[in-house]
Amino acid sequence: MMTNSSTSNTRQAWILVVGLGVVMAISFGISFNAFSIFTLPIVDAFGASLEQAARIATVFMITMTLTMPAAGWLLDHAPPRPVMTLGAVVTALGYVLAAHSDSLTLFTAAIGLAGVGVGASTYVPAFTLVTRWMSPRRQGLAFGVLLAVTAIGGIFFPILLTRMIAAFGLRDTLQVCAAMVFFICLPLLLWLVRLPPPGLHAAEQAAADAGTQGGIGKALCMPRYWLWVGMFLLITLSSLSILMGLVPYLVSVGYTADAAALIYGTLAAAAIVGSLLFGALSTRWGAGRTLVLGVILASLGMACLLVAPHPSFGVLALVLFVLIGGTTFNLVNQFSPTLLMELIGQRNFGSLLGIGNLISGLGAAMGPTLFGYLVDSTRSYVLPLSLSAAMMALALLPLIMLLRSPRLPRAALVVPS
Repeated sequence: MMTNSSTSNTRQAWILVVGLGVVMAISFGISFNAFSIFTLPIVDAFGASLEQAARIATVFMITMTLTMPAAGWLLDHAPPRPVMTLGAVVTALGYVLAAHSDSLTLFTAAIGLAGVGVGASTYVPAFTLVTRWMSPRRQGLAFGVLLAVTAIGGIFFPILLTRMIAAFGLRDTLQVCAAMVFFICLPLLLWLVRLPPPGLHAAEQAAADAGTQGGIGKALCMPRYWLWVGMFLLITLSSLSILMGLVPYLVSVGYTADAAALIYGTLAAAAIVGSLLFGALSTRWGAGRTLVLGVILASLGMACLLVAPHPSFGVLALVLFVLIGGTTFNLVNQFSPTLLMELIGQRNFGSLLGIGNLISGLGAAMGPTLFGYLVDSTRSYVLPLSLSAAMMALALLPLIMLLRSPRLPRAALVVPS
């Protein structure tokens, strides 16, 4: 029987999950989900090439991922509210500076500053905080809800930002983005972000930590940790390359900017369905086997993009891409924290998640630049699209090896009620 205190803590935990989802929906909606929308306006505003415009997303990824380990370490050792709220302030400042930049170099630096803020206020801090509030048995569902709420931003922001840029221009749109972070994300973080009451889920966390005594150094010497990083790197590199190049690709094969933005937005709608559908499947299959299925489907979905220019089958190929690629797009973010928890436990989870995101993020940050370079060099999207699909399929190798490596006993992660 649940006490009033436990009921209140459970309610607060789920409010936190939804609130963090809103923060991530806005923060990612104006960055990850927007860079493909911003590409052509940036080319027009600064006379840049596609490679130069894509480099902005690369800089953002680098600064964001460099910030993640520091943010994860701070959340392992200090209260989360100052870290995450300062991150929101820095994000807003970056977009304000970008809106007033008079050169591509200053614009890129400002977006890089925004990346620092997003890194300190979203993925690693949010997932680390959720693991503190949620018992291990509920974390998979909580991550799914968090990402489902986040994906809602991906539905609306591509269409909203496309229309705002058409009506008001790129610079005014960036100032609106800054205002949304300052007046929505910052108050939510000030209200919701706090550590749980002492002792909440202490038994579960102690059991999970028992298998990983020795700290970060021991975890970094585990081959299974590096298999996890390699899997994360390949999937993120592949997905980010497709995400950043999708709208320009669709425009190049004859779609209008509005139609391309609509297709882009439907990916986020599909991601919501995928987070919930595959989340339910994972309760039977487990996170690892579910992610294997997701990677296979994602590879097939990316291959469908190659058929998009076909006069007869192009529309069908795009529908399949949205249904298959969209539903599997966020699965690595949903299940990789659970896999990491099974591998190393709660101890230093934030730091290790941050380090893994740093390594995979720095590698994946080169994806948009490489994608743009290959398009400029070959004057075709065939090679970069094919390479992206191949990298996704290649991620199956470390993932399957990871699933065959020793993990913490399930009893160490879930304490029977």
